[in-house]
Amino acid sequence: MTRSDGALAALIALAWLVAPACADAQARPVTLDDVLAMRTFGEAAVSPDGQWAIYERRGAYDASPRFDQGARSWWGASELMLVATRSGKPRPLLVAKAGVGYLLGSWSPDGERVLVYRLDGDRLEAGVVTLPTGEVRWTGLTPDLPITGAGSDWIDGRRLALTVRADASLPWMLRFDGSGARVMDRRWSETAAGRRPSRTVFDTRDAAVSSDELSALLTLVLIDSVSGATDVLAEGRIRDIAVSPDGQWLAVLKAAEPIPLVEAERNVQSAVLRRGRLTLVSVVGQGPAVSAGPLDVAPNLLRWSPASDEVLVWTRRDDQGWADGGLAAVGVDGRVRRIASTGLSPTGEGRTVDELRPIRADWLGDKVILYARKAGTSRSDWWGLDGERPVPLTVALARTPERLAAVEDGRALVFADEALWEMTAGGLRRLSSSKEAWSQGQADDPMKPVRVRATAPRRTWAAAAAAATIGVRSLGGVAAWQVRTPCAQGPRLRAASPTAAVVLCVDRGVETLSLATPAGLRIVDRVNEAFEDLVIPQARPIAHRDVRGRMTQSFLYLPPGLAASEVKGVLVQVYPGIADDGRRIDAQSLQSSLRPQLLTSGGYAVLSVGLPTQAESARAEMFEDFARGVDLAVEAMLIEFPELPRDRLALIGHSFGGYAALGVATRTDRFRSLVVWAAPTDMAGKWGEFMSQGRLWPQDGLTLNQPIGAVETGQAGMGDPPWDAVRQYADASPYWLADRIHTPLLLITADRDYVPMTQSERMFTALHRQGRRARLIAYWGEGHDNASPANIRDVYHQIFDWLDQTIGAGAVTSSDPGEPPTP
Repeated sequence: MTRSDGALAALIALAWLVAPACADAQARPVTLDDVLAMRTFGEAAVSPDGQWAIYERRGAYDASPRFDQGARSWWGASELMLVATRSGKPRPLLVAKAGVGYLLGSWSPDGERVLVYRLDGDRLEAGVVTLPTGEVRWTGLTPDLPITGAGSDWIDGRRLALTVRADASLPWMLRFDGSGARVMDRRWSETAAGRRPSRTVFDTRDAAVSSDELSALLTLVLIDSVSGATDVLAEGRIRDIAVSPDGQWLAVLKAAEPIPLVEAERNVQSAVLRRGRLTLVSVVGQGPAVSAGPLDVAPNLLRWSPASDEVLVWTRRDDQGWADGGLAAVGVDGRVRRIASTGLSPTGEGRTVDELRPIRADWLGDKVILYARKAGTSRSDWWGLDGERPVPLTVALARTPERLAAVEDGRALVFADEALWEMTAGGLRRLSSSKEAWSQGQADDPMKPVRVRATAPRRTWAAAAAAATIGVRSLGGVAAWQVRTPCAQGPRLRAASPTAAVVLCVDRGVETLSLATPAGLRIVDRVNEAFEDLVIPQARPIAHRDVRGRMTQSFLYLPPGLAASEVKGVLVQVYPGIADDGRRIDAQSLQSSLRPQLLTSGGYAVLSVGLPTQAESARAEMFEDFARGVDLAVEAMLIEFPELPRDRLALIGHSFGGYAALGVATRTDRFRSLVVWAAPTDMAGKWGEFMSQGRLWPQDGLTLNQPIGAVETGQAGMGDPPWDAVRQYADASPYWLADRIHTPLLLITADRDYVPMTQSERMFTALHRQGRRARLIAYWGEGHDNASPANIRDVYHQIFDWLDQTIGAGAVTSSDPGEPPTP
């Protein structure tokens, strides 16, 4: 560390300590414009040799080049920064270009190269940067970014396997929220021209669903990052790839024909809709590809043995359900070895294999282990599968982790019960002291594919965290090194190597990125410093009992500078199972949904209610339980803050919270206004309606099962299809209880939301038919949350305008209060 680096670190560390005390009378409340101008840090990675770190630095959100890609719109404002881990300041890895975002891929095993991506409008391109020169070779290839499996993997320090899109179209995750307007414009133009039919054909037979839209061709290529030469290894609907430890083989999982779903899989929200076929491809040209035969291979498990001679999968015959399948090891010689897991299920109780919940299994040397539960029980453990009878490995733990921190040499590192453990085929051995409380330091990255997140890295160390301390622990239990951080909210470990780690601290919106090494902590970058001088409303806990008589907490937010007696009204915000305690003060959190800290900017107090989840209530009693739970929270608030206006209450909710708010409104007229955004209103209607993305791109993601699963077995939990539970669906649908809603209602929806906008439209129509007061606001090109800064600003403006009319000063009471709701 240079003297100037040390001085900078000292000054910033001092600023952390004194910032709260320096707030003065000139500090102003945070505004929505402040939030939309926030910057943030994205992905980070440390080179395998620990010499370099690269991280994504994302510019001001409202300066992004486009906003039709949902939460990934920020990718267009991303630059890559390179910093040496021992000393020096960060510098751009690539030359910036207006409107182009640069994204981080993975390091080569030797740390000399790194895979990168550039996003330029509707074009995504892969490239390889060589360190330390910074020379970049752009491939001209459009990478696929799978949601479930890997789309890239390094063979060695020079060669890279990459799944690419032959037509150069954007990957599904970037089209999901964008480009739909252009697709529809093309289809409408074809109809207007009258020369060719413009239509999509959907088919279902024996619960196997398909369409006549052709999928984009995916190609697996081998890239020589030095010469630029490419070789095609495979083609088709490539779902996942994995390189063997010796670099000789590639396991390639492809999606094949549609699956006739068995009864147990027909209401699975993320059901596997196509067969999975596995082939093993020789990277060095040792004969033709090896096929696993006609076996149906599940997504999200593709794990090579340490000896590189077998790959572990979960498989079944085509005439079986997933529950009848099992683990198998497919050899490079084509043999399939069944692995007995008698009496164990790798899925949760009442669940089956699907696209988004991985099967967790691995190798301890030549032995296989599986995370599973015994039939008839709800607890899952890790089991050794060496013979006919599974051997429990983690039953001594109070709570078994589903994720392994590291695997190597027949041993695994596991964090559980505030301790670090070594797991072998013989059981567990505690490595950390009973005086220490360690947990896994590196959190899952939700942007990475499901299978990649679920697979433990092959290494002899793991990143660990204990309160404000982060460090590295080895398989022998030795604390290789550890560093204490000044993170008030706890450190977030973004990347690590045996000798260095990238640490993020988030404090009241200010993000500080540091490098931790055995020598100590060095601050390298910081964003949103202006938030140190802003007043952010703080959550005040309100203790009370819930509907089951248990103690719980709700949280009250007051507008800065206003006494409780001066607020315009109180917004009672609901979402079953979640009460916002104000700890998530970061860019992405503040920009999503409706945040209490921003709702107070309209002069309103906000009460975030602590409600039990819907799972605790029978469907016929759910709305009544919600209403009683809200009443208990409101009364506790008024006891503690009696000066708050009890006659100017509004109920507000987003998504399932909006659904709960509508349900409460069918049981009480206590509230003078309702604000409901992106909420289901008619469970039978939601059950049967396509998502807009499924209509646009059925070849990439038929979403037929998504609403079925969401309503039957997901959050709604109806349990049966509508025709088998007509009364239950009516009792759980605010639309069918619209005659009980007398409160003025603001409905907010969007045409790209996975909760169809027809859900809000039908509720609006029902209130119109009764002569009740309602307003419907529809946003175009938006999804479940707004992404466009203009639309984000507008939705708050619309909400405040509605509230001022209904509960603010001069609010007009509805001329038709209606009859009191029927009990």
